[in-house]
Amino acid sequence: MGSDVIEYDAFQLLYVTSDLNLQKSTSVTTIIVPQGANTSRILSHQLAYDAPDVNCSPSYGIQPGANDAEILTDNHPPVLNIPDYEGSNAAFTVGPQSAFQTLDSLRAAAVSGSITSISEDAEIILFGYSGGGYASEWAVELHHDYAEDVNIIGAALGGLPTNILTTYRNMIGLFSPLNVWAMLGMMNAFPDMNKWMQEDLDPGRLKQFLGPRQRCSEPEDPADPILPDDDINSWFEHGDYFLTKFASEITDIGVMGRHISAETAPNYPLYIFRGGLDRLTSPHSDTVALKEKFCSVGTSVTFVLWPLQLHVPASEVGSPWAMKWVRKVFNREEIRNDCGLPDAVVADGLDAKERSGVYSLGCLFNTSKWKPEETGNKFKWHQISKVQF
Repeated sequence: MGSDVIEYDAFQLLYVTSDLNLQKSTSVTTIIVPQGANTSRILSHQLAYDAPDVNCSPSYGIQPGANDAEILTDNHPPVLNIPDYEGSNAAFTVGPQSAFQTLDSLRAAAVSGSITSISEDAEIILFGYSGGGYASEWAVELHHDYAEDVNIIGAALGGLPTNILTTYRNMIGLFSPLNVWAMLGMMNAFPDMNKWMQEDLDPGRLKQFLGPRQRCSEPEDPADPILPDDDINSWFEHGDYFLTKFASEITDIGVMGRHISAETAPNYPLYIFRGGLDRLTSPHSDTVALKEKFCSVGTSVTFVLWPLQLHVPASEVGSPWAMKWVRKVFNREEIRNDCGLPDAVVADGLDAKERSGVYSLGCLFNTSKWKPEETGNKFKWHQISKVQF
């Protein structure tokens, strides 16, 4: 497009969905319709907001005034769907709930045409990295059983935490805040776990441990921060015994691949990518095993490894390639199927031409409150609308 500013309409939809226990709940999704958008295509971007505080949700943190953001630079880009997939109880790391709320956001988007102009039969591709990849992968696994009517034609999944038990152990002393966010996210979904954990916790650490529940809420008396090398297990009388006591619950909501079968296999292609030096998620072999499980039931998988990249850099260098794949799937172009290969295909980078026209949302999101009065005349921001389906 000829301007540095991409104009778009933005909408927020309040929709009915399900919590972990399939009880009725509500959430919000943000719809961004760039100027000239192809409204028969939806790119559902599950952002990695990784927080047990509902005020960290994308609908609260997206800044429509970020004028210099390169959202989409195709002439007719897809509509963007950005769901608050953790739900109103901020159940970070609770895979099934993230799946339900992602899939229901897409149901809502598909019937919002009178508000957003989206086609009811719009084709959908999922994209997410890290925590967003977690939500996206769970949505893929539960798509058939929960929302087969949602018209997904592909999914690009990066930096996958395939097993949150493994991720927890990897993070001890490396990036402990992530462990606390995950623990609190699970506690938000499991009342029994919440009660037991708080009773087992050193009372002197209670405020600090619970502090991330107000991570984006600007409390008047903020808790002391949790440091990357804090030994969180030492804060509890029984150390990490909660991993054993609640092993069944954690496995049910945190281990990928358990819902993949011939009956539920995605009939659309997947793109999986990760960094070879990624220590934040799971061992490379776990991602290989997940890829092989999808392949074994007939799903086409493109699997790319960025061998010299840590977790965050792998997103920065790998997302443009993933978006190139997204464009190919939308355009019905040929894509590579890596099933049958013993490992990932090692990436060799992108030249400047290949990098052009990629989708990027990173500079649109932060944890501060957006202010409609700051958006000027370049944006049209619409109030939350209720949709029914």
